Amino acid sequence: MTEWYTNPQTGLRVGLALIAAVLLVDMGMVVWAATRPVDGLTFLLGLFVLGSLVVIGLMGYWISGLVQSAYVLDRNALVILWGETEHVIPLPQVQRVLLGEEVTGRVRFRGVRWPGYWVGYGEIEGVGPVLFHATAPLEEQVLLVTPGLAYAISPEDRDGFLSTLHIRMQMGPTQWVEQSSHGPSFARWAFWQDRPALVLLTGGLVALLALTGFLCFRFPHLPPLIPLHFDALGTPDRLGVRGQIFFLPLIGLIVLTANGVLGGLLYRHERLAAYLLWGGAVTVQVLFWAAVLGILAAA
Repeated sequence: MTEWYTNPQTGLRVGLALIAAVLLVDMGMVVWAATRPVDGLTFLLGLFVLGSLVVIGLMGYWISGLVQSAYVLDRNALVILWGETEHVIPLPQVQRVLLGEEVTGRVRFRGVRWPGYWVGYGEIEGVGPVLFHATAPLEEQVLLVTPGLAYAISPEDRDGFLSTLHIRMQMGPTQWVEQSSHGPSFARWAFWQDRPALVLLTGGLVALLALTGFLCFRFPHLPPLIPLHFDALGTPDRLGVRGQIFFLPLIGLIVLTANGVLGGLLYRHERLAAYLLWGGAVTVQVLFWAAVLGILAAA
């Protein structure tokens, strides 16, 4: 068994530079939002920063796979290792080996790509569907074509890899290996197929974001003082500055986060308890919506 490494340096440098660029833009957005009056644009800026943080998390995950990338070769199979992802290609299934510079057909690619990083699915005219796990341009890649699917890889020592691959294929396998693909363990969690859980968590988050956005758009039109408490007859008995109204979505965020984490911890063994926690968080968001509408009606 021989392990062949990729050259992740270019992809790593570019990926980190992209993350740094996104962080700089986020910092500029935050400073801009903090130095201007609260309004609908404030919410949109915050939403942009929130979305960019998700992108940064994804890029961090992709980079972690890049730095753990390698190809393991023996007489039976080639195994592509990319973080937690693993693809097993039995050598008897390899019908032909193409060099990237030999590819002349049109390439369609769907996935994540930047200089030094090619991961995703695509299709090449004359080759068919292709699964890419490479760190070099197409002309420096190696394509292993099997029935129905080709695999594009980029071992750093391409000549040494090709020589070893040729020898292994000539020697023949010592045992049969099944062609297979395994993604990261979290992608196989039962949670992703649990519609009630997804609806509860997504509903709570959407309700919270909608409430925050609603308040941001209405904030410039609120009076300096607003009612924050009502007596038994529904008459306001305590006033506060209008900015205090944002305490409601802040408390909603705390409840949603706490119940979300606790529900996640209980989900595997006490699914009903998790549903109750997540449903409780949604109920809190609905109650806060009612409270905000009541406050605004009395303002």
